[in-house]
Amino acid sequence: MWSARRLRRPDLLAELQLPHVTNIRDLSDEVSRRTGRKVVLEAREQAPSVCGACAVTESAFHVYYDPRTSSLHQDHIIAHEFSHLLLGHHENRPASALSSTIFTSVGSATVEMMLGRTKYDEDEERDTELLASLIQRWIIDRWLRSDESSGDEVQDRVTHTLLRRREARP
Repeated sequence: MWSARRLRRPDLLAELQLPHVTNIRDLSDEVSRRTGRKVVLEAREQAPSVCGACAVTESAFHVYYDPRTSSLHQDHIIAHEFSHLLLGHHENRPASALSSTIFTSVGSATVEMMLGRTKYDEDEERDTELLASLIQRWIIDRWLRSDESSGDEVQDRVTHTLLRRREARP
């Protein structure tokens, strides 16, 4: 299990040896490989107090994020749930009482457990949020430095202009 002290090490991301991606969603296969279960990303409207959740079944992790929020926030929700999984928070957890009210595509009887932001102590949530932020920053930095087009010429020009300004700062 990763600890807050270990998460603050500067070489953490290098130690994780994540594949080079330019979008958090592209880490699904890697999280699946490391955990031994398929990762299923599903846009699903959440209750007002819930941004995202992860249902653990015998064969898969169902990562839910709210489609009503911005794409940047959706990506952070996914990074947060992936971080729970990479940190091993899914191991030996009981099913949440919320599982039957949130999940309709996965029968509540098949849900082994559910990860929800309000169900963990502060240290685990802080570790998860820290790792999610580190991964998102790493991915965004890689995307900014890539030649990969977003598909929007104006967005690409603005992004690369801002990157040049950021790198020029002392």
